[in-house]
Amino acid sequence: MLQISLKNIVARFGRIMLTALAVIASTAFLSGTFIFRDTVGRTFDALFADVFRDVDTYVQSSNTVETAFGFEARDKLPFSAVDTVRRVPGVADAQAFVQDDAVVIDKQGVPIQRRAAPTFGSTLNSGPLSVWKVIAGRAPSGGDEVVLDDETAATGDFVVGDRVKVNAEGGTRTFTLVGLAQYDEIATPGNASWALFDDRTAMDFVAKPGFIDAVLVKGDGSLTDAQLAERIQGALDQGQEALTGEQITKQTQTAIEKGLGFFTIFLSIFSFIALGVGCFVIYNVFSITAAQRRRENALLRAVGASRRQVTRMMLLEALAVGVVGSLCGLVGGVGLAIGIRSLLDAFGVGIPARGLAFQTGTVVITMVAGVFTTMLAAVVPAIVAGRISPVAAMAESTFEQPRPIRWRVVAAMLCLLAGAGAIGAVVAGADALLLAAAITVIFAGVLLLGPVMAGPIATVLGAPVQRVRGVTGGMARSNVLRNPKRAARTAAPVLIGVALVTGASVFAASIKDQLRDTIGQQFLGDYVINSSNGGALSFSQTFIDELNTLPEVGTATGLGFTRLQLVETGKGAFATTINPATAEGLLDYDFIDGSFASLTPDGMLISSGEATRDNLVIGSLVDVKVGGEPATLTVQGIYASSELAQARVVHRDLLNGTSVSNSAGFVFLTKAPGVTDSQVRGAVDAAIAAYGIGEIQDRNQFIDGRGDIIDQSLAFIYGLLALSVIIAVFGIVLTMLLAVYERRRETGLLRAVGMTRSQVRVMVRWESVLTSLYGAVVGVVMGLVLGYIVIVALHDQGLTTYSVPVQAIVVIVVAAFVVGVLAAVIPARRATRFDILQAIGADG
Repeated sequence: MLQISLKNIVARFGRIMLTALAVIASTAFLSGTFIFRDTVGRTFDALFADVFRDVDTYVQSSNTVETAFGFEARDKLPFSAVDTVRRVPGVADAQAFVQDDAVVIDKQGVPIQRRAAPTFGSTLNSGPLSVWKVIAGRAPSGGDEVVLDDETAATGDFVVGDRVKVNAEGGTRTFTLVGLAQYDEIATPGNASWALFDDRTAMDFVAKPGFIDAVLVKGDGSLTDAQLAERIQGALDQGQEALTGEQITKQTQTAIEKGLGFFTIFLSIFSFIALGVGCFVIYNVFSITAAQRRRENALLRAVGASRRQVTRMMLLEALAVGVVGSLCGLVGGVGLAIGIRSLLDAFGVGIPARGLAFQTGTVVITMVAGVFTTMLAAVVPAIVAGRISPVAAMAESTFEQPRPIRWRVVAAMLCLLAGAGAIGAVVAGADALLLAAAITVIFAGVLLLGPVMAGPIATVLGAPVQRVRGVTGGMARSNVLRNPKRAARTAAPVLIGVALVTGASVFAASIKDQLRDTIGQQFLGDYVINSSNGGALSFSQTFIDELNTLPEVGTATGLGFTRLQLVETGKGAFATTINPATAEGLLDYDFIDGSFASLTPDGMLISSGEATRDNLVIGSLVDVKVGGEPATLTVQGIYASSELAQARVVHRDLLNGTSVSNSAGFVFLTKAPGVTDSQVRGAVDAAIAAYGIGEIQDRNQFIDGRGDIIDQSLAFIYGLLALSVIIAVFGIVLTMLLAVYERRRETGLLRAVGMTRSQVRVMVRWESVLTSLYGAVVGVVMGLVLGYIVIVALHDQGLTTYSVPVQAIVVIVVAAFVVGVLAAVIPARRATRFDILQAIGADG
């Protein structure tokens, strides 16, 4: 039987390769994701090992605030920690280190930001503690000097001696460019732009006056790194810690690894969706081929092969598909990883090249995922093939035999009921993660009902085709109806892809409409100054106060974002910062109790949802830490949940004197009475030009801009789901090729009685289109339902609007039509090339 299996594999190698395409596409995406992750991880591991190779001890704050996805934000140190460390015996040198957001403005007044790349300001340390090498000019000294990395200087056409405008936490200032630098042995990591200062300038301008990020320490050689760190720790204040160079390297590498982990998980989800879609394709192909080989398998049974041997033979062929597909996918993954890196380079997020990392774990994960998926898809067809009775099989046709569908209906109903129950649990307050399980079992229920739904839906979809195309259209519809189970299996990948795309579109459209309505109600101003063209939250409170002095401006208020640490839980909490003196009349938070005027620097406004969750009322006290400093805030107002604010709002002055940034991300403003649009725009544009960051937008432009961000995210998801659609096209092509081969005798008879080649092509093409449209129609309905389910389940999170993206749905249906036409090109051509006499004489 092994020899027969191997001969079957060789004889049907072309079909095996076509079937393997589904495995190749999905495993290539999976392996490419892991190869890219390992490459980036290895690169940054080596990079940070170089950064800290001459640092014997690294002093930092031990106070951290947990942020989203388990990441941590670390508080800053007082500048006095530098002198404290310098006085410790065994310390040869100690230097302040600062790194935060800063944007360089070019000579035309445009912020220099290479697309999505970050923009930093930092200290230019000296001696072995510096990773920067000054390649022209000298290091900065004093509050009016700066050094740029050479790529940023080239982008802005700056040379040593030029005046350079830089925006950071301290506002916007102009410096003299005194030097150009390179980072270690590369121009700049990640294509970021860098503005480098001496320690005191970086502290006052990039960070907050009196605060730094860390202290870099070089020992005199009398102590080991561990002994030096221990001695320094004894001299530090509470809330400060000393790490060895090895420890800070490991800490940084772990943070990078965690970030890459989320990136990998995100992409892997789409890889496994593609594998799931490929599983349907493989299952369909093996089901069809098992039916077409009924007589062959019957002969094997008649000459002594057992059921188990026939099943093993089919599984061995599936193993060949899985192994070949996974190996090809590994090779394809290398190319995909290179493509991802090139794409990031094109978007300005360059990664220092240190070669691709191809680790054993990637090979194992890819091979196991590909082979397991293939074997799982082939198990049922292989078992069915082994159960064929020799005599009965030799007497039957090679078409798949219809089977009772009662069990399918029962199983489908159970799945749908389980999904409905899970959704009810989420609505009642269960963990929202249960929603993923609910959607999965609902998908399973719909797919199980596929053969039941395929007939009626194909009848309706095929009716206009029959009226328009006549006999050929009617035969195309009949071909779909003769085997609803196969039609449902073939359309399943299309259904899954369309459902996910439609669901994502519904979710995005609903969020956009709710944002438009809610922001439109809560934002009462005329204009917004947006920092989108400058990267970071870049509007200083001084800039906002200066806007309020312009005669063309009625009122201007800033909306900032900060983080607090809740003492009771130890976890981080985000908050919005405002100036209550100017917020009134510009923002409407629909207060239930209190108002903006109620807010003082030692108070807090909270949303109604936050009040309910934490059992807070007006006058309740909340203990927090701001930049590591304890504070007790009084609840002074409660408002309805807001799209513009976090669950908490604090006074901007709460951040004064702390190490926490006090910038604003947006500035909302009104025009003064009697001032025209052009006058206020002219005055504000002049202020922006002097400041260097920002652009003025009216209400509609600002609201549309929030929607554009959602559209960009949606486009990224569409791109990832496109892989599933490609696999679905493979599935239709393979099924149509097998169907054409299966019906070659029938086609030969039709040709013999006068059907032209053109009519054959039309028949095959419309059969493919109807199959694709069936998947699209059911997928759209599924997507609309799933979108509604998600919105209902997340009602308590503030999502209350349900919108149907009509334009997106039309595009999806048209795309399904095109997919059907394209998928039929090769099968239709194959159907017209059969020799009529040989086709009539073929076994049917």
